[in-house]
Amino acid sequence: MMASTESISLGPSLPGLLRMRQIRLWIAVILVITVVGALFLATTSKINNKARAYTLGQYRVKDTKVQNRPMYTGGGFNDFVGLNESDPHGPKLINVKHVSKSKKDGGKSADDDFLVFEAKVDILGNVMHYREASNGWVPKLNVMLFSGQHFTSSIWNDIGTMEDLAALGYRVVSLELPGHGLSHVDPEQQIRVAEYIKLFIQHLDLYRPGLVVLSCDISNSHVMEYFIRYSKNSPLLKGLIVIDSAADQYTNQDRILGTSIAAQTLFLCGGTDNDCQTISNDWARNIPNSRVHSFSNAYREFYNEDPVVFNTILKRFLEYVAGKPSSA
Repeated sequence: MMASTESISLGPSLPGLLRMRQIRLWIAVILVITVVGALFLATTSKINNKARAYTLGQYRVKDTKVQNRPMYTGGGFNDFVGLNESDPHGPKLINVKHVSKSKKDGGKSADDDFLVFEAKVDILGNVMHYREASNGWVPKLNVMLFSGQHFTSSIWNDIGTMEDLAALGYRVVSLELPGHGLSHVDPEQQIRVAEYIKLFIQHLDLYRPGLVVLSCDISNSHVMEYFIRYSKNSPLLKGLIVIDSAADQYTNQDRILGTSIAAQTLFLCGGTDNDCQTISNDWARNIPNSRVHSFSNAYREFYNEDPVVFNTILKRFLEYVAGKPSSA
């Protein structure tokens, strides 16, 4: 009798089993990557949505997709930014302008679009008038501008500073101090101007993610007092720019206390303004992180005479400050 030659299957060979395990492992890896990627996209979308609703003054932008945001044509602005008219102390709009630096997608808003608007806000019963330019995203920095004696907050709009900075991702606010321009103050209130500055900054939430303040001539003493009082314990006060300093703007005690200013500080003077250069260099010796820059063949209010050069220097300083890590 011949032996049976029927073969008995013992299942896949060892190499086959290894290949199957490798295939299953790769399938599992692909599934994990797919899930993680989906979660990442969902989280990014939420972050972007929150970022878009962060700024534009006290307002909240309702539509968070820039590509689908219609250009502002007048009317409906309260719905556009979520303005709360019921808040008696909230900002009240005077006018608004939509600026498009580069129209894309058939005229729809692009990432570098921004709003420039004028508003007033109640601070302790006093009307504070200001202008603001912002693209609605979380800003690189907040930049607060004060005008000089011969100008109002409109000067920074007129020379292109607000639009230039807003297009680069900064939130720019130009405030008129009490008693100047359209800002009014109750004469019976015994409150220092530096305190009004502090309250305004808090009201518009200008500290986050960092604040740079620019002052000119008559506003220098008030802004310097504010920085002397609060800079050392406020790491979000990141920068100070002082224009057209003069001897009668400060006291000797101010200069001594200037050592407490921790912010990056830039003094700007006209090249022919010897008084400003002397005072600024005195300050620079007391403030740790400070420097002095002069504009050749210029005296005072050089920013109005050559705004292109001025705005370029301002942007370079802001880029430098934005790149500095927090000292806190």
